[in-house]
Amino acid sequence: MIARVLLILCALTPFHIQAIASAIDSDSFQVVVYNVENLFDIDGVSLYKDYEKEMYGMQELENKLDKICDVLRSIGGKEGPEIILFQEIEVDRTPDEYLSATEHLLKEMKIRGMGPYFFSLGYNQNEAPEKWPAVHCLTLSKFPIIDSQLHPLLNARPILETTISLYGSQLTLFNNHWKSGASSPKMEIFRQQNATVLRNRINQLIDQNPATDFIVGGDLNSHYNQSTVYSEEMKRTGINHILKSSATEPPGIGIDKNLYNLWYEIPPNKRGSDIWKGKWGTLMHILIPSSLYDNKGVNYVSDSFRVESYSGLNEIPGLKIPFEWSNDLSGFGSSDHFPLSALFKVSNGKTEQGLSYPKTEIQQRTVNFDHAKNNAENWQTSFLKPLNFGKTYKIQGIIGKKNPLTLLINQREFGLYSYDPATRNLLFSSKTGDNFSAIGYLSRYRGKWQFIIASKDWINVN
Repeated sequence: MIARVLLILCALTPFHIQAIASAIDSDSFQVVVYNVENLFDIDGVSLYKDYEKEMYGMQELENKLDKICDVLRSIGGKEGPEIILFQEIEVDRTPDEYLSATEHLLKEMKIRGMGPYFFSLGYNQNEAPEKWPAVHCLTLSKFPIIDSQLHPLLNARPILETTISLYGSQLTLFNNHWKSGASSPKMEIFRQQNATVLRNRINQLIDQNPATDFIVGGDLNSHYNQSTVYSEEMKRTGINHILKSSATEPPGIGIDKNLYNLWYEIPPNKRGSDIWKGKWGTLMHILIPSSLYDNKGVNYVSDSFRVESYSGLNEIPGLKIPFEWSNDLSGFGSSDHFPLSALFKVSNGKTEQGLSYPKTEIQQRTVNFDHAKNNAENWQTSFLKPLNFGKTYKIQGIIGKKNPLTLLINQREFGLYSYDPATRNLLFSSKTGDNFSAIGYLSRYRGKWQFIIASKDWINVN
């Protein structure tokens, strides 16, 4: 079932016409996929407790918007990328009283000189509010939007399909945010349904016109190698078996229903948009069809795929992992996902195959903490500030209590934790009153400071 969504378009002002003309003069346009990790408005009406008035207000919102805009300008320059597929934008539950998260974002982007943008919302405003998801997908485009549709999913946000007109051609964008829980076989059943809805729609478009140009992007809550990493637990996966994510770059000849996953544009040891329990994940995706390698309409610019990480902005220095957002301390951080980007062009020339790395990792890659460990500083109380979140320090103190495991440093309490099971067991074997020394990186949990111990060799190193 395809649900129509109210298409919200800006008027075609001289500013829009100028922006489109400027884009035409360039050789390519940029598509960015960006899970912002929960951009909410400040009406206090939220399905998430973290965004009620007691925990989230104007200061947190302004800090969040600053980081989103700084990241976008780092990716696409002062005027921003041409096309952005956002995930985790709050659904507006008080449209007649407060500015929505979408409106706050567009306002801030305009103030920063980005855009102007046409946009399409990823939920049906005409449905009963109880049917709305907490967050939705949002698609922005500097090019006119000529059609938009919603494809409802089981236990996930609707797929937002948006077709834009550019340089005399059309391009369809599928903005996704599938069911969460990448490691859960039970959740994979829902992702199979999510993938089936998308695959059926893609097949419909290809059957109507095999040369249809489209891009699949978003947070699929699936790794590019989902079927390999979970080969025992998941005999059938949404992304690999149903959507047909492929490691093979299209040759530019004939039509193939597989979708080339742009993670294969970069070496295996560079693949990663997110981390979970000390392992790199690839939940964010850009996938493209063989039609983007023909000599008609829109084509992919070979080797242009990028993981957009910027040290100190959305990447933690030293650890080189995403600088996740926190509402604590007036709001700091960026997002728990790195954005992805790729370039495309409209030309009559066929896209030549570029560099490709078809190797598929058989398991998730462990985060390499060596650089952080080797550059750890001795802990000082003056370091206790949001700016130093994620930085690595040499710490020593006394175990204050066991539950929760707490370290006393100069009479101040810090939590201790590790995502590595063996290290966690070693930590929890400590007794109250024990002297303890280690290397740990500064973190927050439930409003309190803590140190994360990455591995056993980080313990007793002082």
